[in-house]
Amino acid sequence: MARLTLVQKRGKFALSLPHKILIDGHLLGVMKDREVSVEMPAGAYDITVQSMVPMISATQHVELPLRGEVRLEFSDREQVWDALFVVDVVLWVVKRFLHLASPWTWLYEVFTNGYFVLWLIYEWRIRNHYFKFELH
Repeated sequence: MARLTLVQKRGKFALSLPHKILIDGHLLGVMKDREVSVEMPAGAYDITVQSMVPMISATQHVELPLRGEVRLEFSDREQVWDALFVVDVVLWVVKRFLHLASPWTWLYEVFTNGYFVLWLIYEWRIRNHYFKFELH
């Protein structure tokens, strides 16, 4: 029997969110920890990591040898968007406590609404390839 180890890579400040793990389309369970291992027979499998939001997922084809361990590390593709979100939250807090002059309020609204629309388009485009995988 071979061992398949799934590892969620995330940044220091990232939230630990649960993910559904599917093997060949069958639900294995919900991954709540950073790392999980399962003993499986040798063979080729399609491993799917799915967010708790059903439309956000990614699949990786994995071949397990007769003996040994295969590590499948995954992470999301959100690093740049997360940084922009932090900037947006800081600007939102500033706007709540300080009254900004007319052009700055308008520029903030254009930035935050435009950023939100671009983020929604991006999420829709990568919904089936949301996670990136590294196979070891």
